[in-house]
Amino acid sequence: MNCLKNIFTVIAAGLLLSPFVSCKKLLDQEPINSPYNSVFWQNQRDAEQGVAGGYALLRRALTSNTDWDQNMSHFAYGSLPAYEFNDYDVYDVRFLVKGGDGMNTADFLGSYLDKYHDWSPYYKVITQANIMLHNIPNIPDAQFTDQATRTRNRFLGEAYFLRAFSYFYMVRIWGDVPLVMKYDPNPVGAENIPRTNEKLILDTCIADLKKAISLLPWEYKSGSERAVRANRGAAFGLLAHAYMWRNFLNKGQVASDVTNAIAAVDSVEQSGQYQLLTADMYPKIFHGKSMEGIFEINMQVANGEQQVEKGFYYSILKTPFISNKDGKVDAPNIDLINMLYDEAGTDVRRHYYFTNLDAFGQYDVMICKFAGPNRENINYRNPGNFTDASVDANIILMRYADLLLLRAEARADQGNVGAALQDINRVRARSYAEPILAEDVTDIKEEAFLERSRELYAEGQRWYDLVRTGMLMNGNVNAAPGFPRDRFDAGGWKWPVGRVLFLNNSVLTQNEYWLGKVK
Repeated sequence: MNCLKNIFTVIAAGLLLSPFVSCKKLLDQEPINSPYNSVFWQNQRDAEQGVAGGYALLRRALTSNTDWDQNMSHFAYGSLPAYEFNDYDVYDVRFLVKGGDGMNTADFLGSYLDKYHDWSPYYKVITQANIMLHNIPNIPDAQFTDQATRTRNRFLGEAYFLRAFSYFYMVRIWGDVPLVMKYDPNPVGAENIPRTNEKLILDTCIADLKKAISLLPWEYKSGSERAVRANRGAAFGLLAHAYMWRNFLNKGQVASDVTNAIAAVDSVEQSGQYQLLTADMYPKIFHGKSMEGIFEINMQVANGEQQVEKGFYYSILKTPFISNKDGKVDAPNIDLINMLYDEAGTDVRRHYYFTNLDAFGQYDVMICKFAGPNRENINYRNPGNFTDASVDANIILMRYADLLLLRAEARADQGNVGAALQDINRVRARSYAEPILAEDVTDIKEEAFLERSRELYAEGQRWYDLVRTGMLMNGNVNAAPGFPRDRFDAGGWKWPVGRVLFLNNSVLTQNEYWLGKVK
């Protein structure tokens, strides 16, 4: 596949990455990528730098894909089309929430959206993982400064995790994607690769995650690595999500998908490595590296990785959270917020996650959960004049509350109302929300979905929840018209394959729904 050839060639030439500045120990290494064993992949430091390169590429993939430099891709996929916003300030992604060229919400069309249709950033991560899996086993034991078998296994486990995460992420967006599972020493001569069925892609993710679980430790060497470096908990968490997505693809006909997802969350719970933090510690959860974090992308100011005056967290705020920033901001869906959170109830998430909900103008309502309602996670490079602002918070990809509510969804699929409510109410109790009683439940699947919507608002999860559960067609839970059933059944929830990808790969095919629709 020529587009993958180009990706590999760039990585192999060592031109892809700028220095990856991150937390101490492993993640403070500058990534170096070279296929030449005579100059690289010779010792533990080389392996550390190779692994750091994988994380750097994933971070770039999740914070790119827009001409307007707002570093929006993760949230553009998971939150903007999921009815969580009524409007968006930046022109290109406004098409996702208001529609463009006559298209409706979630239609993904518009002349400025091409980069969101390009899966190349995720194949860069996969290529790096394949390079790691090829080279790290060949580093002699004597060239490891730490215990060789344990250290080598950890690096390999991280490579399997990064590859699985990238494929899983793409499957949820595009469905079928090309499958590349081996290092290619001659990428220039590689053949074009067609798309592989999404179920087979998901099977490879599950297989990779099982390998990662067997290789990764539970513990971290230091707190600076917590959640931003994959461990066994991250692998089990992603495995649970993969099984639940497979349950969706299998139309709920394979009972083991759900039981395996529950077992994976059980393993995370039984490890004793994670906990729900109390409501007064919400700022710490979103700052990152907390006991609730499962897997995150490091964006902390202390490590020089914050997005200064750009990015999703910045774009959803203005004065008084960020001084001297006024005007239009991303506008949350007030109707959805009011539907999810009882204004007169005790749920502190309504007041912690949002501010100005009684404002007259929609652009005065803000999502402040990542900054903290008291600006706990706001940072200024120039504090004297309040310029160069950033939100000092990680991108939270998985956290303990997410997994507990995913297990609630799985238990709801089994019809186990009591067990599902146990997980739901455990999360609600943390936010002082009143428990949901079994006698008040008419649809436990809907209750599990709604609780995920409450807890994970604007964390890049809701779109996938809508698709996976089929709630996308239910206007009652979206405060918006339901997605057309015929379009959903035709795969119209998938994103179109980017036009640029067809230039170098003659065997690629477009997603069926988008044939003739992509301009």
